[in-house]
Amino acid sequence: MLRDQIQKQAVEALKAGESKKANALRFLVSLIDKRALQLPPGEMSETEEVQVLRKELKNKEEAKAMFAQGGREDLVAEQETEIELVKTFLPQEMSEDQIREIVKKVVADKGSNFGEVMGETMKLVAGQAGGELVSKIVKEELSQ
Repeated sequence: MLRDQIQKQAVEALKAGESKKANALRFLVSLIDKRALQLPPGEMSETEEVQVLRKELKNKEEAKAMFAQGGREDLVAEQETEIELVKTFLPQEMSEDQIREIVKKVVADKGSNFGEVMGETMKLVAGQAGGELVSKIVKEELSQ
């Protein structure tokens, strides 16, 4: 599971004297542990872990934008480093074309109800695409 990989890398970073990296990794582990406590025992899956990491990636990207707006280049650089670190644990994202093909199939099966199409598509691309991108593509396909 991802938590174990992150924990292992945190220990390695600490041994190598990379305290900032170790702290960032430990924070990711704590986020995953916190989510695991909210679920019934034994229900934490790798998909859940990916969702936690995607949410944290989004938070870091928003923080980076805010720091850039405020002219805090030191904090922007720190966020960029942490964003790259989080991305190393996430699965490869699907391309827009791949998502579009899935959406077309779902529309053919489910019809043109946005909620149904969106829900089914998100199940099929779980952990491989962000909701904003999927939503954009679903809206484009349904408007045609």
